[in-house]
Amino acid sequence: MRSTGRRLTAGFAVAPLVLAAAAVITPAAQAATPSVRPGVYALPTGDHVRIHGGRADFLPAPGHGAAAITTWLDGRPTVVPAAALKHLSSLDAFEIGGTAPAAHPNYVMAPLHITATDHEGKPVQAAEVVVINTDDPGRATWDGIMLTGDSRIAVPAGHYSVAVAAFETDAQDNPTETELLTATDVTVPTAGSTVAIDGRKASPVSFTTPLPSVDGATVVGWSRGVGNKLATLDIGALAGTRFYVGQAAKAQYGTLQYSVAGRRNSPVGTVAPYTYALATPKTDSIGANQTYAVKASSLATIDNTYVTDQPSQRAIMFDDFALHSQGPGNPALPVVPYLDVTAPAADRHYVSTDPSFDYEGTFNPNGSPFTNLDRILPLKGGQHTALTWRGGVITPSPSTVDGPCFLCRDGDTLHGVGVMDTDFAGNIGQWSDGPTTLAEDGKQIYSGGTEGYQFDQKLAAGKHHYLYKIDATHDTNTTALSTHTQIAWGFDSTTSNGPVPILYAGAGFNQDSHDNIAPGKATVSLAFHHQTGAADPDVSAATADISFDDGKTWQPTTVTLKDGHHATGAFTVPAGKPGYLALRFHAVDKSGSTLDETVHNAALVNAPNGIATAPSNEDAQPTVDAHPVCAKAVSGHARCLALSATAKWQPSAAKLPDGLAPADIKSAYSIPSDAKGGTVAIVDANGDATAEQDLAVYRKTFGLPACTTANGCLTILNQDGKTAPLPPVNPDDDWTDEISLDLDMVSAVCPACRIVLVESNSSSTADLSKAETAATGSGAVAVSNSFGGDENTESMAHAKDFTKPGVAITASSGDAGFLEASWPASLSTVIAVGGTTLTKDSSARGWTESAWKKAGSGCSGYVTKPSWQTDKNCPNRTIADISAVADPATGPAVYSAGDWFVVGGTSASSPIIAAMIALAGNSAKLGNAKYIYQHTSALHDVTTGSNKQHWDCGGDYLCTAGKGYDGPTGLGTPNGLGAL
Repeated sequence: MRSTGRRLTAGFAVAPLVLAAAAVITPAAQAATPSVRPGVYALPTGDHVRIHGGRADFLPAPGHGAAAITTWLDGRPTVVPAAALKHLSSLDAFEIGGTAPAAHPNYVMAPLHITATDHEGKPVQAAEVVVINTDDPGRATWDGIMLTGDSRIAVPAGHYSVAVAAFETDAQDNPTETELLTATDVTVPTAGSTVAIDGRKASPVSFTTPLPSVDGATVVGWSRGVGNKLATLDIGALAGTRFYVGQAAKAQYGTLQYSVAGRRNSPVGTVAPYTYALATPKTDSIGANQTYAVKASSLATIDNTYVTDQPSQRAIMFDDFALHSQGPGNPALPVVPYLDVTAPAADRHYVSTDPSFDYEGTFNPNGSPFTNLDRILPLKGGQHTALTWRGGVITPSPSTVDGPCFLCRDGDTLHGVGVMDTDFAGNIGQWSDGPTTLAEDGKQIYSGGTEGYQFDQKLAAGKHHYLYKIDATHDTNTTALSTHTQIAWGFDSTTSNGPVPILYAGAGFNQDSHDNIAPGKATVSLAFHHQTGAADPDVSAATADISFDDGKTWQPTTVTLKDGHHATGAFTVPAGKPGYLALRFHAVDKSGSTLDETVHNAALVNAPNGIATAPSNEDAQPTVDAHPVCAKAVSGHARCLALSATAKWQPSAAKLPDGLAPADIKSAYSIPSDAKGGTVAIVDANGDATAEQDLAVYRKTFGLPACTTANGCLTILNQDGKTAPLPPVNPDDDWTDEISLDLDMVSAVCPACRIVLVESNSSSTADLSKAETAATGSGAVAVSNSFGGDENTESMAHAKDFTKPGVAITASSGDAGFLEASWPASLSTVIAVGGTTLTKDSSARGWTESAWKKAGSGCSGYVTKPSWQTDKNCPNRTIADISAVADPATGPAVYSAGDWFVVGGTSASSPIIAAMIALAGNSAKLGNAKYIYQHTSALHDVTTGSNKQHWDCGGDYLCTAGKGYDGPTGLGTPNGLGAL
């Protein structure tokens, strides 16, 4: 950024294209917040985020930096890799899913102008901006992009807090400097406000430690809000990155919470290496001095041992801190990036202690986001403890973070939650999955699974005998140890309240750091437990058997009960090839509860260096809600926000493709079939080598006349307005599905129209704007733009490219719901096209429409209100103006690169409206949307539905469809060509 001397050019997204897909999110142990499911989520940069326990752990892809900014707004996290920040124009693609906040009263919008200078007094070149209403965060919470020290947005009038998280990088995008600058209290009257954030007095953040240490990573956590409605921001710096934080006073409105966490390592060459895992208690202000002296008396010591069955296995270790009162009103302390470990290994951690938090360690045995072991320890200063990670067998046990109890009885109802795996040391993980059953007096009454399950099962009154069985496996890409476990827990239970008396055990061997048992005498140790809160009678009998051929044959061990809760079994390991042993054991306690358990691959034998495992055949990547078409962000560009579908269809003579056909669209909007039309241009980024062939398949399938370059119907231009050279397909920023959608929608509405496809060299603002100039100068009467991004000073500099006398310009309003206005749709020379859900019904029209829940709407922070727009609650330009179908669940059929898709997004509605304008032949009067506002009688008024994905205006027209004008659908959808 500032240090590179390069000009920052914002890239833009093809935000409106959405292809329908099923959602499959990996379940995890505990809901992070009421608004987002725990699990592993993919980012468009190829990185991942693991949501668990109210935290968002950033897991960078191989070769990517570990620095990221994490915000939580309305219970939804947004995680942005630091290296990607300066290349983005929108953060939408980096938000992890959630639900809309609760309803709030209607409100009037006011412009907020934010400027920021760094600690050297220069404009902040690229930053994430967080804005929160501190009267009621439900009214407005926003995170966006700041470029060149300037950001603008329209928000409801009231009191606010602002945070600017800035990153500077070198020419290779490696972070060089980080800054957190905040304004604790900002008043925004209805006339608007400007806040200038000055970072010249920002202080460097650091820790000093009792023993010599060097910085590994430092992260600060900032939180603002009211009650349990908070916006939180975690920002930090890795080793070698300068880190500054500006002073901030105690909040006058709501609360401010601030804390610091860090990792420091022993200097290179230290004979006995060590690590400091540090955290400070929360404060209600940010001090001028950000250097924290760590006292030796405040530290606990943890000696960690990391074991594995694979040679030199990469693992990662998180050092976190769990607040005693952690919850919605008291968010987690900031998360420090993970520590790389090459297992087997050992190290020493010096850990902060405080009455307000406990130490929480998380170990990922192979760096995979899908497997982990967690341990929470209430430590005190001076305490010394040892932890073995992934030691002994790792099997399901009644240890859970899904709820307060694994199996608990409430009268004659049994409440159950998903079982968790634990190792011999009691570290909890989520490794395996499989079927479960519950039998009552020999009759099965329930069946389910292990991961993420919760159930209520009716039991017979009185005393009965129960048998709960689990048959669980885990994938071998992490470890081939404890891959398959079969458990049967037997117990008596009577009508009562509390945990049922399940007897379970942890098992470990006299093993080395690879979980290996050498030839000769060996022992297995069993530690017996009952559910916490249940009676804990002694074990009266136990047996254990060992198998060296995966359970085909078994040999008994000599079991000794050391006391009522511990036993050992002696056996002999023969010399031979490296391999695994299986273990089975049986136990009964004095109350009659029984345990029968078999663990395959329970330990290594004859393998002191471990055994390498073959790669898993199972997909190790998560599936998320509609995966992105554009796989990752490219230098200088934002990822297009298109989402790809799994649903495809191969045409047959008997049936047309799924999705709306051209006849459906014409029927819904009363489009005359005999209209001739003019020329429609569409602007898209990058090339599409099969655009013409794909269009031919679409038009032939639906009986439309051919439209080719040879017959003059189709023209393809580069951003200079020439037919050659055309830009190539960019596999890292692939807009080919978007191009097919645009071509197909113009064809569906206006088969007789000529089409000009203008392909920009990239998705940057400058290239797309240059392509726009070529499109408006191509002879087209209407130009459609199915892309958008946040408003900023860079994009506004190109406003002149989106106006041309005699040419109507449409732009998609976006697919992020009610939030900030999308550019270029916010320009007053552009017709902003929103989106609807379109459903066939038995009415006279034959169709019904409601506002699509993700259709973009908003109040511009830059563009003044045009005279022809008269809505009251937005002082500037409001979007949308008009709308058409956009919901992918009710969207049109599109053909692209050999497949049929049902698609959606306001990417579909923009070319539909542009093509209808060409049919109407009235583009000379549509240099803006004024003509539409004067002919509302020719529109279908959409009066139901809402797009409150982020901000909830509580029924206000800005996010709720109603009679007359509203934000999601504008004035409505076309009823013929009269309004165009």
